Amino acid sequence: VARGPYMGRARARQDGAMGNGRLEILAPLQETCCNLPFNIKILTKTPGAMTSTPPSKADGENGPIQAMVVGASDVVAGLVSKILESDPRIDVAARPANGPEAVSRFRTLQAEAVVMDIGGAGDNALTTLSRLLRIDPHVRVIMVSTLTYANVKTAMEGLERGAAEYMQTPAAHTKERSLAVFRHNLAETVLGLGQTRRRAGKRQVISGKARVADKPIELRRESMLPPEVLVIGSSTGGPQALLAVIKALPDAVTVPILIAQHMPPGFTASLAANIEEKSGRPSAEGKDGEILEKGRVYMAPGDYHMVIERSDGKVRIRINQEKRENYCRPSADPLFRSVASVFGAKTLATVLTGMGNDGEAGARIIAEAGGTVVAQDEATCVVWGMPKAVAEAGLCSAVLPLGDIAGHLGKLVTGGAKQAE
Repeated sequence: VARGPYMGRARARQDGAMGNGRLEILAPLQETCCNLPFNIKILTKTPGAMTSTPPSKADGENGPIQAMVVGASDVVAGLVSKILESDPRIDVAARPANGPEAVSRFRTLQAEAVVMDIGGAGDNALTTLSRLLRIDPHVRVIMVSTLTYANVKTAMEGLERGAAEYMQTPAAHTKERSLAVFRHNLAETVLGLGQTRRRAGKRQVISGKARVADKPIELRRESMLPPEVLVIGSSTGGPQALLAVIKALPDAVTVPILIAQHMPPGFTASLAANIEEKSGRPSAEGKDGEILEKGRVYMAPGDYHMVIERSDGKVRIRINQEKRENYCRPSADPLFRSVASVFGAKTLATVLTGMGNDGEAGARIIAEAGGTVVAQDEATCVVWGMPKAVAEAGLCSAVLPLGDIAGHLGKLVTGGAKQAE
């Protein structure tokens, strides 16, 4: 869930309309498939986002995050506005009812996060998204809607065009059980993305608390053994980062690629299809019992953990619904642990943009087994949470801009550590 591919601080965003069929939903969708609490992604707490007592409007970095909510529906946009207005860390600066009004209002205010109801809007929502990003390429746009086939297609294209995140709203028949989860996710997402955009220094900010300096990063040596597998963990901003990395990998990289991306059911199948189309590498959701093959990309299915095991001389994928880790399923940690247990020092792991610290514990096991861990740098992340956690823990051999990661991984895989400076 993501902004469009980053190279340094500049984003290469595809603004052109996608051709018919470029995004294909491979898994059948039902209205109820993701509406229960255990099917909704829960974002981990961001530093300073939750306190033991409710913060005041003066708390936070330079005052409340400025948000704009777009949509005429009281069911969706009205719910979003009420949730955000009840959070003292966030100000709803405007609530335009449609795209043209949103673009007009956006020109006159400095909203750091935009929450947009895309339900039924289709191309109009995508046009609005593109126009908002042309006005301010650094604004964080969060798409929300109920889960339908049409909304999934719109959301996937929106993520490719530069939206930062997609969130599913609670369904009427599960609202009582899932509203609390949605409320938490929405507020933390708006706060986290808004703070990230604010800290990037792209807007004039008022005086406030000074930012605490980041912990120094210490790098460790890469493995001297050539990797036999590439495993990737990502969350917010991940789809575009994944596409940028996998598309740019040298053809000589033929090791199997395993991915844990925080997304709900339906979206992971669509993301895998998009990766295959854009990169030319066979990509699909992993299936239980499937034998790992070179040259293929395996995506953890939404709401399932994906791990691997060695049996009868073959490495097989296993899919399960064991408890969430770091509030996530799929989670990077169980995947990383299993890969380390099978491949040891021949494991190459990459942690891309995302909220929270999922992947840190698993990356530690990979590093302790002698494997290599590479993280995306802060400047090119939508949210520098997961990569920051592994980098500041001293688990990485390199912390690189998104545009440099594929080439570095290629050197490690094709030439081993001796050729990767």
